[in-house]
Amino acid sequence: MGESAIDWSGASRRAQHAHELLETREAGVAELPLRSDVRESWKRSLASLTAVQVPSVLSDDHLRLARERSELQRIWPVFEKLLVPAATDANLLVALADTGGTLLWVAGSNGALTQAEGVGFMAGADWAERTVGTSAPGMALATGAGSQVSGAEHLYERAHQYSCSAVPIRDPRTGQVIGAIDLTGGPDAIATHSLPLLQAAVMAAETQLLLPGAGVVADPDYLDLGRSDGAHLGSVPISLRHAEILTLLAQYREGLNTAQLVEELFERPDAAAEGTARAEIVRLRKVLGTVPGRTLTSRPYRLQWGLQTTIGRLWKALEEGDLGAALQIYSPGMLARSQAPGIILLRYRAEAALREMVLDRGTAHQLLNLGRQLADSDLLRAALRELPADSPARSLIVAEVQGLDE
Repeated sequence: MGESAIDWSGASRRAQHAHELLETREAGVAELPLRSDVRESWKRSLASLTAVQVPSVLSDDHLRLARERSELQRIWPVFEKLLVPAATDANLLVALADTGGTLLWVAGSNGALTQAEGVGFMAGADWAERTVGTSAPGMALATGAGSQVSGAEHLYERAHQYSCSAVPIRDPRTGQVIGAIDLTGGPDAIATHSLPLLQAAVMAAETQLLLPGAGVVADPDYLDLGRSDGAHLGSVPISLRHAEILTLLAQYREGLNTAQLVEELFERPDAAAEGTARAEIVRLRKVLGTVPGRTLTSRPYRLQWGLQTTIGRLWKALEEGDLGAALQIYSPGMLARSQAPGIILLRYRAEAALREMVLDRGTAHQLLNLGRQLADSDLLRAALRELPADSPARSLIVAEVQGLDE
């Protein structure tokens, strides 16, 4: 990128002039006096933003959930060791963003953290291009390349006091971008050595990801139904049938008798269904018995501890009207292979409620994401109505709608 040759003060001055030109409509985005990668970021950002504003921030509970479900939890300790001490001494911040642009961890001196919170740069904040415009972590996630942003090159005016460098993090097995590590603060954040320092730390972190399960810490009382490798109770994988039973018993806290459980589990129960259900309960008790306090009583079958599930947390977010949290919790793969009538009904009701909430007050990005997850042409059409007329994404979405309607 030739970072050492960049005149950062000049770049920031030209960016300030670009803001003025954009505000007075004296020039289109393609004509603005910006560095080429920043100009492209402004284009992407302005195509999806109606207004640049303070980024949204997850609640403490939803931030905890996001951390639990992210593979990045395995490598944050690497960055804490390699980057945070030196960054703190230099009054810089280290932030780890997930693939959606949410800052899962932010570390540095107390003074730097407090000051950054004033502009919304904090753990749980959404710094994706589609939300807050151009920033180094947003650019790194959008382009898959190391990125640097100085002062007024940020679209977000309150961030003009900051500069930042960021490098994408990839899954070493698939090459897919799974997050970005960012250095934010004063001029030192874009010093010549900043990107190489971040790249070296990312190499160490990606190596850590090759170690099976290293460092994973999961809530032992959470049944995660959204993982691509199957349901997990805490960090322990469990069978589909056991996940179904636990999900149903977590939903029906008063318990289910054998006949009710059979009705919820089997589409066409036969004479052997009750015996099959009882046998699964016996096997499930052995799995639960590895942790003290996990008791499953009989007559009726009932959980005696506070198990949380993905579907349960999704319902809670929907009931509270927290659309952002609901979309973060929702996974189209949750118990997708299940043929149990009770599970199918729970999943259908949750998806229907989420769909209605997104149609009622979702942003273009939210409508588009859920529309693609559910393969729902109505949601995609709603996204088209919300997008600016000159958005480059429109032609692609129109093709997707036509494909679904054929």
